[in-house]
Amino acid sequence: MQDLPPDLPRLRTLETWLAHTLDRVRKQIVAAEQREAERQRGIDARPPAPDWLMEQGLTMSW
Repeated sequence: MQDLPPDLPRLRTLETWLAHTLDRVRKQIVAAEQREAERQRGIDARPPAPDWLMEQGLTMSW
């Protein structure tokens, strides 16, 4: 059982389609890598948590 067409025109068509699809996949990979790098830069640039917090508005008025 062969899963590819036997004739050259259909093989060339398949080759073109696969090349186009592979190009699209590679572009998506680059975009995903850029998003991940940007996300990681955001995490790395995040300022450290403060050692203490100041709370306001805790006075009670009766």
